[in-house]
Amino acid sequence: MKSLNRPGTGAQTTWGQSEYVTYNLKHGFAVEQQTSSGTSIGLIFDTRDNAINPQRGVLASASYRTFYEGFLGGDSTWQGLYVDARTYKTLTKDARHKLAFWFLGDLVTGGTAPYMDLPSTAVDERSARGYGEGRYRGEHLLYGEVEYRGALTSSGLVGIVAFLNTSTVDNTESGQRLFESFAPGVGFGFRILLNKRSKTNLCSDFGWGKNGSRGFYLAIQDTF
Repeated sequence: MKSLNRPGTGAQTTWGQSEYVTYNLKHGFAVEQQTSSGTSIGLIFDTRDNAINPQRGVLASASYRTFYEGFLGGDSTWQGLYVDARTYKTLTKDARHKLAFWFLGDLVTGGTAPYMDLPSTAVDERSARGYGEGRYRGEHLLYGEVEYRGALTSSGLVGIVAFLNTSTVDNTESGQRLFESFAPGVGFGFRILLNKRSKTNLCSDFGWGKNGSRGFYLAIQDTF
């Protein structure tokens, strides 16, 4: 497992004062790029009736990652734990209305991770709708979401969702601790059934977060 991260371009007047540069200089990382190389081990438990658009069941997975300085160009030694849990509950016998629940935990458990490898919101491009990738970043991140899913037509061709999520981040640099502050998001979306057999949807979502954060999301397959 290897990741190579490079910074994007930014305004010259603020680059030297950015969190990215400050963190790298403090911990001795190169500003131009960082590399993490190591190994991982994972476990998964899955009872969902459909991986694309579940009606019921549970998904629980965990992976533990270890990275080593000097291994395949790795810049530091550190460890991380990633936990993902999802479950689904039907509200009606025909399953046209249901609730979906999602929990994520992304934790640096030891060492010092490169800045771009720190847990952050929306890094998977699916969670934290209402926020951009990396809007909040720190050593530990916990995330939860609940989503209502309903069918607007009897055939299931057109559907609607409404969701509520929140993230909390532990950031040593700023002194912020878990549960001291939250980044909530709320939104709604529409679904168009593309394949009745696989239950694949065309998904369009609108999400809003705090401090004017917002986003529009277009995808094939539901968020979780």
